[in-house]
Amino acid sequence: DSGQNYNNFPANEIKIGNILNNKNNPCILRYIGNGNGTITLNNNIIQNKPYVIYENASNNDLNFYNHSNQTFSERQAKLIFKKILQGIKAIHNSNLCHRDIKLDNILLDNDYNPKIYGFDFCCENSNDLKDFLGTYSYTAPEILLRKAYNGQKADIFSLGQLLFKLVNKTFGFESSKNDKLYNFIKLKQYHNFWNFPQIQDLNLSESFKNLFVKMVAFEPNERPTIDEILTDQWMQEINDLNMEQLNALENEVRQVFQNI
Repeated sequence: DSGQNYNNFPANEIKIGNILNNKNNPCILRYIGNGNGTITLNNNIIQNKPYVIYENASNNDLNFYNHSNQTFSERQAKLIFKKILQGIKAIHNSNLCHRDIKLDNILLDNDYNPKIYGFDFCCENSNDLKDFLGTYSYTAPEILLRKAYNGQKADIFSLGQLLFKLVNKTFGFESSKNDKLYNFIKLKQYHNFWNFPQIQDLNLSESFKNLFVKMVAFEPNERPTIDEILTDQWMQEINDLNMEQLNALENEVRQVFQNI
């Protein structure tokens, strides 16, 4: 899926793991250590292979859920997405960008809490990153167009695609380059996008639609920050929950995962 693989694995993951451990954020998979030795990969024994050890996350990833017959309501998805946002916020507040946000890189712990993972491409953020990497359907247009880019703004785009797939089990569009559906968003022809046959049958709230098109805007500077997403109208329902209501929603979400 990814455009390139770094040759300094696992050095980059070790560096990023140590930085993020200091944040002590429960929504980021915790780095434990690293080593070099014999491992089994695809049933093949490999000698002297470098490896990285993370905390255990025993309930697969969000992409595994996506291939099941279970679905989340928008309300339930808000809880999951808020936790993911809180993890990405900690990454961005460390002046880092993830650069490979996708359902596959959101693992689930024993209580089905999301844990952000996959730090191969994570790096210090800047406005002139040039690496062509990521996972195609999640990748921002400026990367696919081989332009210099801001990694955190590219992360917001990826989060938009992740959110759409979390709620609808499909992407809003297959690519941000040469894609008819995305071109509607690029040109801000939102009515045409939401009334396209494969999209119009989705039962989506207006606040979801408004947030999604902002997150996947063609112009990076038009995309919201993590803090702006967390306080967006679509998120307001969950922000207003009291502790009892929040616990009830946590149980609802856990039940959906357990039914897979």
